[in-house]
Amino acid sequence: MKIEDVMTRRVVAARSDTDLSHVARLMWDNDCGCVPVVDAEDKVVGILTDRDLCMSANFAGRPLRELRAAGCMAGDLLTCRPEDAPLAVANKMGARKVRRVPVTDAGGRLVGLVSIGDLLGAAASAPAKDKKALQAALLGALTTICARPRREEVAPVPPTGKRAAPPAKSKASAKKRAKV
Repeated sequence: MKIEDVMTRRVVAARSDTDLSHVARLMWDNDCGCVPVVDAEDKVVGILTDRDLCMSANFAGRPLRELRAAGCMAGDLLTCRPEDAPLAVANKMGARKVRRVPVTDAGGRLVGLVSIGDLLGAAASAPAKDKKALQAALLGALTTICARPRREEVAPVPPTGKRAAPPAKSKASAKKRAKV
C-alpha cells in the first residue's frame, strides 16, 4: 500500500496573496480544515489551518478580508510523495505533530493531501502483516499530537523561596489613620 492509494486527490489550494476570508470560504465550502498554499507553478509553499486563520485574525485585530495567506501560513511544512509508505508518513506526522500532509510530485507540485483519518482508514483495510505496525504508529502519532503541554510549557513556574514582605508602614501614617 502507498500514500497514493489513500490520499485525497481533490484538494483546494490558495495562493500566498489570497485573503483569509476567501480561504475560510474554501474551507467551509469544501468541508476541510486546511488549505495548502501554492505558487504559480502549483508548488506547495505553505499550509493554512482553520486554527491559523482564527489566531491570525485575533492577534492582528483585523478582519480576515484584510489579512493574506502569506502572513499566517506555516512555511516549514512536512510533505510526502505518492509512493511513500503509510507507516513512514504516520511516523513523520507524529514526530512533527501534524494531522495533515500535502502530497507532492517530484517537482514539489501539489497532487493530493493525506490526513490522519485517511491513514486510519488505510489501517483498517491493511494486510495483516502491515496492520499492527500502522495502527501502532497512528496511536503514537495521535498520542503525541493530542498530548497536553506540561505546565512549565504553558505558564512560567512561580519562583521558589521566601516571598518579599510587604513594605512596613511608617509611624506617621499610622498616627494619621488614628486621628481620622
